[in-house]
Amino acid sequence: MNPHDRSRAPIGADDGATGDPAGPPRRQRVLIVEDQALIALSLAADLTAMYCDVVGRAASGETAVALARRYQPDIVVMDIALVGGMDGIEAAALIKAECAPRIIFVTAHADGPDRPRMEALKPAAILGKPYHPSELNLAVNLSSRQRVRGAANLAAGAGD
Repeated sequence: MNPHDRSRAPIGADDGATGDPAGPPRRQRVLIVEDQALIALSLAADLTAMYCDVVGRAASGETAVALARRYQPDIVVMDIALVGGMDGIEAAALIKAECAPRIIFVTAHADGPDRPRMEALKPAAILGKPYHPSELNLAVNLSSRQRVRGAANLAAGAGD
């Protein structure tokens, strides 16, 4: 596999699992939380190529929480080392509690001492930097399917 190949399949293109069966798949709404501008731009380009809607970008945990409240993303792609007083794990915990998106951590510290804190949030994925776009694509596809299954399970239990 060529490490520079940035091709990927659209999310839900195989079975329409994330959208209306009669129409195109619903685009996943993604919030990017990354304090390094070039990485944030790369994430945005990769996610857009995966047919995601990037609803916002934040460099601090505080801004991320505010944007998540405002835009209610389906997925949050989160670094853990951010500017400001709140790290990405704390921000992810607040966002998950209030908005219930799927969390994908993309961090240079994937195997560091903060891994148990990340795992406690039950993220969709923990990706190391540098990430490969195919890893991100897989994580986004899996998280969108998990979200659809979770919604279906809630709807099925509503009639009980």
